[in-house]
Amino acid sequence: MRTKGMIIGSVVVLVLALGVAAWAHDRGAWGHRFGGHDPEARAGRLLALLDNDHFKSQLGLTDQQTNQLRQIVVNTKKSSIKTRADIAVRELELRELLRADNPDRNAVLKKVQELSNLRGEMMKEHVEALLAAKSVLTPEQQKKVRSFIESRHSGRSEHRQMREHPGMPGHPPAQPDNAPKPPNE
Repeated sequence: MRTKGMIIGSVVVLVLALGVAAWAHDRGAWGHRFGGHDPEARAGRLLALLDNDHFKSQLGLTDQQTNQLRQIVVNTKKSSIKTRADIAVRELELRELLRADNPDRNAVLKKVQELSNLRGEMMKEHVEALLAAKSVLTPEQQKKVRSFIESRHSGRSEHRQMREHPGMPGHPPAQPDNAPKPPNE
């Protein structure tokens, strides 16, 4: 019986650790090194691209497509803000439950399930938005978007490699420890 309790306790700790990791990832707390992305910033960049005449002409977006895509982004952003607020409240409630000397196991697990459901709901909303956006674009426009995204990602990974591996061929030379840091770092 004691072994069963230890296993259940270990599972709860693991679930909580994964929850904290997901929370940190959602908030961009891990930064670019661990692939964290701020959903608010991403939505803002998408909206800015939809206002960029050069981008719209490169993709061949009509005004109707632009308006439909804008509405998808705005609706998804509004929904995400609400869901993230619900997640933050549940996380606070979970922390308070866990502060007790003898936490109510059922209440804790129920709160973990609520958090899991909210995160799943957010993922589903984002996938539905992606599917809706794909339905607005022609197959050719979808290829152009993929190409645009891939070129931006490869540029970021090259930049990251240059920062992480200075002095390698094609990378800037390593700076001595006492060298002044550039202002943006």
